[in-house]
Amino acid sequence: MIKRKKRLIKRKDKFIKKATGIKRIKIKKNKSKKGNKYKKYYRNIIISKLIILILFIIYIFIYKTNLSLFLGNDNKKIIENNNYESFTKMKLRYINNTLFKPYLETINIISHVYNENIMKLKKRKTNIHITVSLNNRYIYPQLVSIESVLINCNKHKTFLTYHILCAPDVTENNLSILKSLVNKYPLNLEIIFYNMNNNFKKFDNWRISQATAYRLATPIILDINRLIHLDGDTLTLKDLTKMYKMDMKDNYIFGTLDVLSDGIDKFGIKSEKFINAGVVLLNLEKIRNDNKTIDLFEFINSRTGISDQTVFNYIFYPKIGILPYEIGTWNFYDESDIRQYTTFLRTKINVTEVTEGFKNPTIIHSVLCWPKIWSVKTIYATTYTYCKQRGDCSCEKYHNLWHSYANKTDYYEEIQHYTGKK
Repeated sequence: MIKRKKRLIKRKDKFIKKATGIKRIKIKKNKSKKGNKYKKYYRNIIISKLIILILFIIYIFIYKTNLSLFLGNDNKKIIENNNYESFTKMKLRYINNTLFKPYLETINIISHVYNENIMKLKKRKTNIHITVSLNNRYIYPQLVSIESVLINCNKHKTFLTYHILCAPDVTENNLSILKSLVNKYPLNLEIIFYNMNNNFKKFDNWRISQATAYRLATPIILDINRLIHLDGDTLTLKDLTKMYKMDMKDNYIFGTLDVLSDGIDKFGIKSEKFINAGVVLLNLEKIRNDNKTIDLFEFINSRTGISDQTVFNYIFYPKIGILPYEIGTWNFYDESDIRQYTTFLRTKINVTEVTEGFKNPTIIHSVLCWPKIWSVKTIYATTYTYCKQRGDCSCEKYHNLWHSYANKTDYYEEIQHYTGKK
């Protein structure tokens, strides 16, 4: 009986040591006040340690569940209206300028969709502003692109504000497809839809649509300091906070180097930093402070037959930064593609740096496959791809990746019809 009692005491000592890190101190039985005092002291230490341990477990639980059990009203109600105060403020600021007035008079808010607890959500998260352009033909690529951002964002730390710049042909039915994302990701997303009307009609041509040029208006319609623009043929594979918080130094814009650097040669600029406009980080605050908005719209109004990419590269030259390739990269096939790409650039680029970034990128921009990566036909090489010159190119890898994200949306049946899979 005595041996059994000793074994039980040893087990108890072991448990206390493991749970609290405190060795049990043997105290002789003493009915004196001093003995009771020591017992009380060590008992209090053990209790306090256990309380700390329990609080730590509760904290981890709350963090993992995104506070949803404790703040259940966070995703209680989704609100929709046709007002967005930030846009109203910018409109009043610039409407009297004769240069901007024709544009601002025809731009209006179609819808603002958000969680009723939006201010609380933004306060405890990093609010990232993203803009995309939309026409009726591009609804499903844009849906997949946005969903990839939401799937890979940090659900606990990131809140995304999407500014969707809509062409006049966008139907209410197609808007509802994107609106459904707010119900699906209520703790991480708000969407503002802008009717951009027929502004930038002069940009309509065989190569681009007027919708692609809508981003040129962002400095006069968005009352924010910085902005990410993503084309619909992008997939985002990581959280965008690192990109959004980049040190922009004295630059107006950051982007990925493009091979079509002769776009502004005709304007007398031999740029070594000609960037692609599909994935960019814009310093809207500096653009406005330096009155580059006026240069931008004067240039637009006096030219035809140019692309929005040319406008950005001409107006913001030479204060243009290059995105690290770990953040934004094209859909290269392999290292041979990368070497081929670098030979077209005026700036000397470290092939190893591009290759390393390409292995684990934040954003993939599919510019090297045509038709686009969602199309069934895109698995065949065409003259639009660099790897065609090697004779063994395949865009199937990106085709499959895109469809794996498309399959995570609520509209994959419709997407399959759109892409020709059915």
